[in-house]
Amino acid sequence: MFGKIFCSFLNLFYFKVLLLVMTGVLLSFTVFAFSFAQKPDSGFLVHQGVTDAKVFITKDNSLDIEHVAVPEFRSSFTEIPRNYLTSGNEIYWFLIDFGETDLSASELWYVRFGYYDDITLYFMQNDTLAFRKAGVMNKDRSAGVRDITNIPFRPGELIENRFILVKVRQFTRKNSLVVPTYRNSETVDYISDYVSRFFFNTQMPYFFFIGGMLLMFFYFIGFYFMYNDRLFIWYSLYLLSLILFIGTRTYFIWQLLQSTFPVFGYLFYETIQVGINIFYLIFARVFLNAKTDFPKLDKAIQYALVLLASVILVQISVITVNPLNNYERYIMDFQRYFMIVFSLAAYVYILRNYRNKLVLFLVGGSFFYLTGAVLSMLLWNIRYIMIGTAVEVFIFSIGMGYRIKIVEQTRQSIENEMNKLRLTALRAQMNPHFIFNSLNSIRAYVISSETKKASDYLNKFARLIRLILYYSAKDTISLKEELDTLALYVELEQMRFRDDFGFALKIGSDVDAQNWQVPPLILQPYVENAIVHGLAPKNGVKELLVEVSKNKSKLCFIIRDNGVGRSYSKNTRFIQNPQHKSIAMELTRKRIELTADKQNENENIKILDLTENGHPTGTEVRIKLPVHTDEKPN
Repeated sequence: MFGKIFCSFLNLFYFKVLLLVMTGVLLSFTVFAFSFAQKPDSGFLVHQGVTDAKVFITKDNSLDIEHVAVPEFRSSFTEIPRNYLTSGNEIYWFLIDFGETDLSASELWYVRFGYYDDITLYFMQNDTLAFRKAGVMNKDRSAGVRDITNIPFRPGELIENRFILVKVRQFTRKNSLVVPTYRNSETVDYISDYVSRFFFNTQMPYFFFIGGMLLMFFYFIGFYFMYNDRLFIWYSLYLLSLILFIGTRTYFIWQLLQSTFPVFGYLFYETIQVGINIFYLIFARVFLNAKTDFPKLDKAIQYALVLLASVILVQISVITVNPLNNYERYIMDFQRYFMIVFSLAAYVYILRNYRNKLVLFLVGGSFFYLTGAVLSMLLWNIRYIMIGTAVEVFIFSIGMGYRIKIVEQTRQSIENEMNKLRLTALRAQMNPHFIFNSLNSIRAYVISSETKKASDYLNKFARLIRLILYYSAKDTISLKEELDTLALYVELEQMRFRDDFGFALKIGSDVDAQNWQVPPLILQPYVENAIVHGLAPKNGVKELLVEVSKNKSKLCFIIRDNGVGRSYSKNTRFIQNPQHKSIAMELTRKRIELTADKQNENENIKILDLTENGHPTGTEVRIKLPVHTDEKPN
């Protein structure tokens, strides 16, 4: 009752409330941005501009400021190239010339660079070269540095009253080499304290994307509680990792991480990208039912998951030991290209081997996501991956809605089949507790959304009942038929107990199972007793053995379990069905006596208590039957 109320809450009220909350958040951001975009007097903003800068690009780590600062070296500097991407093994020396710039309007000025990892600005102080440190990954930023890369200087600190030298390193992701700008302190204050309309407009896609993904995240979490299907959990984690990844790209969060926890922010940004792929692969594996429908792809996904997990461990080690390294870039490039190749190969394999049209939703949706990711990587614009993700989520939502419909239809079909089997099983006069437990096992699989296992269990259960009905009209059946039916029964019990015990069937080389005849279902009650009363209450490794051999003119059976023993079972039997057990065992004993040697009635059935050092280690049942043949003429 509570579950239905909760599901209805999730389905109606919960979604509407979340929609209103997220809309309110977006409106609040809008009001915030426009209110802070107003500034009545911004005339002082004219005191900013693009510097007259040149660059010298080198891979020589031994080159120091003493060599670069001499006048003879200035001819080595060239114009800053356009569309130039930085490299981790290169060093960039900037020569900034303020000779034609009027700096008299302020005593304090700032040089602003791109968000590079490590920046060192050299200036004159007391006729000697001094420096200030800045940069995204530089923990030891000098006093006065604003917004990570705004480095202060005064007109009196210029080298030869006109130059500033700057050394730049970029170890992490690639960045464009841009011309530095300059601005006075009032301009820096203005930009720091107020957010312009233009800036907010650049952030709006991020806010809308995060808001939409949050809605879908909570919506699929609701579906998990409604259907108890782990598929929705994995997809929700995939969406959450996307939200965290895009969230770190918003200005406010990025500024907070880079200014307060630069190494952690960098580590989180790099590893969350790999985490997205991990959750996506797990979701795809469950959605495709890859273990059964695409076994080769399932194995490939498992290897890919191990590889991606290893990538994260390597990232953590590399960045923690030395954040300013050049290896992380190659690690991320390897991971990205691997996922592109892996995805394309998976598409081909799926399209050539699929049998269920449901998988086309996954292929179509993930293709849009992959396209957006590739465009973002090539064009350096994260909005492409946001667009691709939005289309993917829309397609996946339709696909999972279709999947829910199929699951509901399958559940209804299984329920109808179970009702028919109840009547058939009762007519077969089987153990009512076995029937009850089997049907409960089927229902448990359905509730946990394991409909394929439920269908498999149902088919095997129906087959067992049909065999019992068929054999119950016979006086004898072949030993092979008896053992096959017994194996089917044990397989059902293993499924019911979730593979809690092992089973072995040994047949002697001199046993003719095809032609020897035995009473039908003569072994099942003893095997059931071994499983329910011997193995089920035990903790640890559980094994059941059925051995068939010939001894002179006798057919010998051994049923051995390593369970808790008869003494424990007698003390706890009140939780079982003693009436049925005693009746079933008594009827089987009488059937054996009717077919066995009456002169040695006490030798036909023996039940032994197995012990070791005085402690029970299981039970062994020995049954002897005369060999009856059913020889057919050639």
